[in-house]
Amino acid sequence: MPSPSRIDPSGKVPPRRIERGNDEDKSARPAAVVAAVLMSIAALVAAAALVVDTVRVESASAVGGGVESASAVGVGVVAAAIISIAPLVVTALAALAAASRSPAFAGALTAGVGAVAVGLAVLDIGLLLDPIDANRLELFRPVTAAPLEPGPGAYLMLAAHVVAVLAGVWGWVAVGRASLTDGYGQSAGPDLTGRAAAARIGGVVSSVAAVAAALVAGSMFVPPYVSADSIVLVPAIIESPWTTAVGSGLVALAALVVTASALASISPAVASGTLIGAGATLLGLTGARVTAGLSSGAGIEVSPGAVVGVIASGVIVVAGVLALPLAAARDRRAARTSQDRVRSTAEAGSDVNAASTRWHLVAGSAGALAGVLLAAAGLLPVLSVPDGLSPPTVLATRTALIAGVVLVLASVPMFFSLFAATVAPALGVLSVAAFMAASGVLQSVVLASDIAGISVGTGGFATIAGSVAALVCGSAVLLAGSAERDDVDTSRRATDVVVGSVACVGAIVSAVGLALPLYRGVDVTAATVVELPWGWDVWGQIALAVTLLIGAVVAARSRRSRGTSLLVGAVVAMVIYLLGWPLTQARAVAPVVGPGLFAGVVGTVILVAAALLSARRQS
Repeated sequence: MPSPSRIDPSGKVPPRRIERGNDEDKSARPAAVVAAVLMSIAALVAAAALVVDTVRVESASAVGGGVESASAVGVGVVAAAIISIAPLVVTALAALAAASRSPAFAGALTAGVGAVAVGLAVLDIGLLLDPIDANRLELFRPVTAAPLEPGPGAYLMLAAHVVAVLAGVWGWVAVGRASLTDGYGQSAGPDLTGRAAAARIGGVVSSVAAVAAALVAGSMFVPPYVSADSIVLVPAIIESPWTTAVGSGLVALAALVVTASALASISPAVASGTLIGAGATLLGLTGARVTAGLSSGAGIEVSPGAVVGVIASGVIVVAGVLALPLAAARDRRAARTSQDRVRSTAEAGSDVNAASTRWHLVAGSAGALAGVLLAAAGLLPVLSVPDGLSPPTVLATRTALIAGVVLVLASVPMFFSLFAATVAPALGVLSVAAFMAASGVLQSVVLASDIAGISVGTGGFATIAGSVAALVCGSAVLLAGSAERDDVDTSRRATDVVVGSVACVGAIVSAVGLALPLYRGVDVTAATVVELPWGWDVWGQIALAVTLLIGAVVAARSRRSRGTSLLVGAVVAMVIYLLGWPLTQARAVAPVVGPGLFAGVVGTVILVAAALLSARRQS
């Protein structure tokens, strides 16, 4: 029993923080080691693929004249081949080094590689089915039209990426096991413990990483080369073999999903590893394409999309490298000012609970996916026509492309709790605006597909998928708002009559503009409710009109930041609609301005005034 002199008479014992052990749960280590070993095997197999023939000519008489290997065409293409497999080698070494000390980081590193490797494996299948149309200039350069058959290198490259996918699966197992340990996601600052990695890394770096992922995804739908060579034909992605189209789509999807998952993780180590692994693999793919395009000789040039892809991939890698030190620095600052941080966090985000945060992430992911799909649809053939005919130009894709880009930009803040609640109302309106813009494309698809021999093209399917994703985004915003209201006392919130009146007038005038045609021509008139039957384009405009009317009422009863955000979203939505005049009026002969344009402009100006009045409110 302690002596009375050692007993604290105040009865207060100073709190003592229990530090977690240096080692993570040992159950995560075996999975991390397996993932690292599999990634090492994948790297060795990929290296072996470079020293054997990737393709061979089918005819013995054509040997020496059908294809040039990497070594035959110069140092540049050899460098491209090395760049293509470098991520496997680097991540394998890094995973082996980190498997014992940080299984979560090692697992995330291999998981990021494995996710992108799914698309790379599909691209490799093209080497087996039709080597000359695979356009893998980092591995071989066709110099004649002689038929080619896959060599041992093609099979080895496919095997390497399949093993990388398996390594990625074991990597996620390691991350899952590590997440069950005590201290996972812990921070020196109580307000940062359990927060998404995006909040701990910082909004600037996280936003840049998210935008870079969207750019990489978009670059996958652009041909990597511009060819004037009669042997190397580089068609649009839609016209390429299915392995190229599907593989590119899977790589784009992996870039978006992996980046979003990394930023949503509560462990900065996992976020860092995932971004580095996925970014390095994307950099290997895009970097090899750019290097090969620059080194393949006359007739082959690098496309602007490939350049954008390699830059954006490098940005993702840099974001992953910076993630850990930035999170550590923020943790140290949080530890020094924990009380102030807790108080400011309570004031700024008291109305955001776990459920709304999850719905914010769903809305952001769906919005980003919808935006990318709608933007990609503008670069792909919307309709498939018989051979020998040029696919028709659907001018509505221009408006859909702009709406898609705006939707992606508005979706990025949804991954960060600091901005998500404020931006969500605007994103909800913009998701409906994106659907409205896509509905014009859908109407063209419906009309043209009734003609014999014409069917829906890849751009049409992308528009359909983007429309569905936009609706999912809008629904998630509604559910997030419902979850937020569960934590807020709205019984005493009064309606701002001035803001509500101006907003309602603006919404009504804008709805009239949406109901009337933007332009008229000798042969065709823009979508309008006065002409029956209503097509998809009219229903899209009606959906936006109803959204604006409801939004005006909601904005008057909302807090200043949310109401202003909603009205700003309404203004941007109307601008997207009004852009249909200069972008699509060429479809009509001798077009003239319609009444919808005048009403739409007036309604937009009134909505701008309502947004300014809302921003000047006290609360």
